[in-house]
This record gives sequence, C-alpha cells and structure tokens, in this order.
Amino acid sequence: MYGRFFSPKPKTDSSAPHGKETLLLYSTTSCPFCIRVFGHIEQLGLSIERADTARDSGAREALHAKTGRSTVPCLFIDGEPLFESRDIMSWLTAYAALQGQN
Repeated sequence: MYGRFFSPKPKTDSSAPHGKETLLLYSTTSCPFCIRVFGHIEQLGLSIERADTARDSGAREALHAKTGRSTVPCLFIDGEPLFESRDIMSWLTAYAALQGQN
C-alpha cells in the first residue's frame, strides 16, 4: 500500500557488532542529532571517520545515491546504513564494549 507513495526504506537496524566493522558517519556540524552522536562517540572514546554532507557535496551525493535519502546522521556499518541517532548510539555502545574486550 505504501510502496507507491514512499521509496523503499533503507535498513534502520543492524546486526550486533562483531568488533571489526568498517564505519563511516555521514553528518553535519549543525544537526542537533548529529551533535548528540558526536558527544556519544567522544564519551565512548571511539574514533570514527566522518563525512560532512553540508560542506562536501560529494559526501551528500554519495549518501543520497546509496540510500535515496540525505538524512543525517547516518552510520554506515560495513557498507550498510543505520539511521536514527538513538539507534546509532545504541549500536556504538555495543561496539565500544567489544573494543574494550579486544
């Protein structure tokens, strides 16, 4: 029913982290949800590559090409998008716990 009005929704959940993922965070410095994720990343002591979609048109185009959306924050986990700041922070918390075990 909704298919003709909405494009397919990108993945909004992700499997549990295994600790060896390749991560890329699409974000902007002016988005309050991105700022929340930045603070969480800092609190967890993680270093994650970022692509600023406001300053880099290539990053914005890549995000849209991969997901059909330009919504940030979007964390790519091994090439799979994860949207929603709370979902991203939850996943990163589990990821950070695994990093501490390594």
